[in-house]
Amino acid sequence: MNKIFSFIILLGLFCLSNLSATTFTVINTNDSGVGSLRQAITDANASNGPHTILFNIPNSDINYNSTSGVWKITLITITPMIIKPFITIDGSSQTTNQGNSNPFGPEIELSCSTVITYAFRIATPGNTIKGLIINGFDFGIQIYGTMANANVISDNYIGTNYNGTSSIANNYGIGISGDAPGTIIQNNLISGNNQAGIVASSGNTMSIKGNFIGTDKSGNLKLPNSNGIILDNSASNTIGGSGFTNRNIISGNLSSGIVLNGNSSSSNIIINNFIGVNVNCTDTLSNESGIIINTSPNNTIGGNLANKRNIISGNTSAAIVLNGTGANNNNIQGNFIGTDSTGTIAMSNAYGIIIKMDADRNIIGGSSSNERNIISANYEIGVYIESSDSNIVRGNFIGTDVTGTTTFRKNDTLIQANGIEINTVSKYNRIGGFTANERNIISGNRVYGAIYYGNCSQNNIVGNYIGTDVSGNFSIPNATGICVDAASNHNMIEQNLLSGNISYGIFIVTTGSYYNTFRANLVGTNASGTAAVPNDVGIIIGGGAKYNIIGGINLNDRNIFSGNNYTGIEITDNTTDSNQIIGNYIGTDITGNTALGNFYGIGISSLSSNSIIDGNIISGNISCGMILTDNTHHNKIISNSIGIGKDGSTALGNGSTGVVIAFGASHNKLGNIGHGNYIANNDSGGVVIMGNNSLHNQISGNSIYNNAFLGIDIMPEGVNLDDAGDADSGPNNLQNYPVINSTGYNSSNGRTFITGTLDSPFSSKNSIEIFQVEAIDILNHGQGKVYIGKTNPTPDGHWTIQVEGLVNGDFITATATDSLENTSEFSENFTVSVGIEEIANQNNNFTVFPNPNNGSFKCSFSISEANNYQIILTDLCGKEISVLKNDFLIQGENHFQFSMQNQNLKQGNYIISLAKKGSIQKSKIITIIDF
Repeated sequence: MNKIFSFIILLGLFCLSNLSATTFTVINTNDSGVGSLRQAITDANASNGPHTILFNIPNSDINYNSTSGVWKITLITITPMIIKPFITIDGSSQTTNQGNSNPFGPEIELSCSTVITYAFRIATPGNTIKGLIINGFDFGIQIYGTMANANVISDNYIGTNYNGTSSIANNYGIGISGDAPGTIIQNNLISGNNQAGIVASSGNTMSIKGNFIGTDKSGNLKLPNSNGIILDNSASNTIGGSGFTNRNIISGNLSSGIVLNGNSSSSNIIINNFIGVNVNCTDTLSNESGIIINTSPNNTIGGNLANKRNIISGNTSAAIVLNGTGANNNNIQGNFIGTDSTGTIAMSNAYGIIIKMDADRNIIGGSSSNERNIISANYEIGVYIESSDSNIVRGNFIGTDVTGTTTFRKNDTLIQANGIEINTVSKYNRIGGFTANERNIISGNRVYGAIYYGNCSQNNIVGNYIGTDVSGNFSIPNATGICVDAASNHNMIEQNLLSGNISYGIFIVTTGSYYNTFRANLVGTNASGTAAVPNDVGIIIGGGAKYNIIGGINLNDRNIFSGNNYTGIEITDNTTDSNQIIGNYIGTDITGNTALGNFYGIGISSLSSNSIIDGNIISGNISCGMILTDNTHHNKIISNSIGIGKDGSTALGNGSTGVVIAFGASHNKLGNIGHGNYIANNDSGGVVIMGNNSLHNQISGNSIYNNAFLGIDIMPEGVNLDDAGDADSGPNNLQNYPVINSTGYNSSNGRTFITGTLDSPFSSKNSIEIFQVEAIDILNHGQGKVYIGKTNPTPDGHWTIQVEGLVNGDFITATATDSLENTSEFSENFTVSVGIEEIANQNNNFTVFPNPNNGSFKCSFSISEANNYQIILTDLCGKEISVLKNDFLIQGENHFQFSMQNQNLKQGNYIISLAKKGSIQKSKIITIIDF
């Protein structure tokens, strides 16, 4: 029956009943007969009302107890069902008629000799039962049927003794069923009942307010029901109300304070109640659980005004549980969960809010400060989400007090263990939001601010402050900010402030914790990214976690890892593979041009492998920019700026070495052609390789300059020397650096010839990289700032290369890398000279072919006579190898040809010149190859 139709019927009945209003008075405590309550109800049912049943029992009645001041009516059978509307049974009238004989409560007590079904059953609208003590029944009061509309139950003691201090249990205190709408239950003491204080099945549009449910009369001691309120498939009810007089105290119950059950229990509102605490919120009076919403949708707990706030604290299990398929679209707003009414004193639940078993699309908090929940000081977890999807937790303080500036401790130990946990295949949940008003403050938790656990995926933690106060400037530490654990995968963590935590800003760990994305976060700084609010470590990835992306290729993906006490980023453990660190600032402030150092920038260790470190600013750190150690292998470090600011020019050196490769770190690639790193301005070396088992580390294509010591420094430890005095083992196999022998410049093509040698086994399988040096340093071993080109030696170690971009007086250096990817230190510096070119440019009519050749070649040149000419062969340094007299000349038409064979020439570069009477006439550089 809809509400309008029910109201019309009720109004019509009221108008009719006004024709025969009667008062009936109970004058004795008899079960039946004249003057009894039973007779009064029978008489009231006999005609239309409204009727009033009053009490005026003398104290001479046999069942008057002068000690308690109570008249006890003991029923043998159920009273007549109230079948007429607008009947008021007013036990408080006894006080008016006989005086206040029981200052602790009502004077009229209804009980039964053996348990009977009910004291009162109401099947009609507009009735009132007030001012009675009702105990010992199956149901104290039953309201049943669609016509039982707008009945009022007020000012009763239901389930207790005369003074509300001990239990005389009904099975159920009040029962509403059969689609009975509009019941008002107010100002009652409903305690001590075996099953529930109030139970409703298909009871709608009720108002339950101003009651003590589960406590004694004072509201300070437990007098438990099993459950306080159970609403089963009951909709649009209000529990509580604005103002002190409408507040329910629902505390001390053995099981739950409130249960909403069934898919039809929707649109219920729970506001301004104390659930689990005493009447003044100065102490806990625990229920097991505060509120359970079981498979019920679209209910509201709290609201956006302070006078709608529930205090749900002190419960031995959870403050709120949302459970089961159908427990969807519920809103929990503006409540204090785990604190007192000021939000500053701990009154802990075991858990704050639990969402589980496919409870989806619920909202915890809101987008304004008035909708903020304080979910703090709970012993285990603030918010726990298990096997549930698409829930939103936003705008809350989780772990801090109401001011957001301090947290809760017991004996100097933080109380709440975890702030938020997302567990067991939960998906699409969002913690926080993309506006400041949706930000959660998740701080002051004993273990984790937030944790992903149990194969959960596609969840987003966004825009929160985790480890700081509400200003983002001061630490309120969690032990760890965020943990991603137990095969949690494909989750997004973005735009958070993760600072001030005792251990890690974020910890990604265990096999299966794959493909998580961490971007646009501040880790170790304040909210503006300008000052340090340190974690111990910014981020650690370990325990077999793979394929996670830290940062990204877009500018807005950049994380700031700065100001942390130890390492900005740490990757560790065997099988922790294939993670990517892309585009972050590590050791700088948010501008990228001012130092805000971690102790170390990045550490990769303990057999972890295949990490990609790409496009980061790794600068301004107190010690090393990056360290690879403890057998980490096959990592790729490319396109980073290590010791330089974002602008590419600001010197922002790390306090020690740019990159350290140590203690078995092997098969790592530091740069490659076209994707080299800038490694500059560091207070020690550019790159240091140490530990004799640190092998096969390739250093290629980088710009290394202005470091305080060597650009590349290979540091053997306890190296043994063989009989010849050569080291037989060491870092990168102690790969020799090359020697640059000569340069020459060809202005016709703008290319510079560079030649040199390499003393290395299997030289032809080595590669030589040439670099321009910014300036000669006192060590005279280059730091190659500009990559110029690459070549390969001949089998005997000679090499040559023609490159562009060099001019007379430039400094150059070179590295060598063997076939096993061991790279050497930089060679000694060499000054570019163009002296050879000044001769060669004059001799365009002097040709050598083929060139390069295999030691058999011919020269062609035009001369007027063959006498007195010589062919002189020298190395590139001018050392004479062979002089060929004119006997070797073969005259031809307009020129002479000659042939040189079997001269025992080695593979390499030479100068062949035509001389007359010792004076060089014509010269060419030739290359001998392919012996």
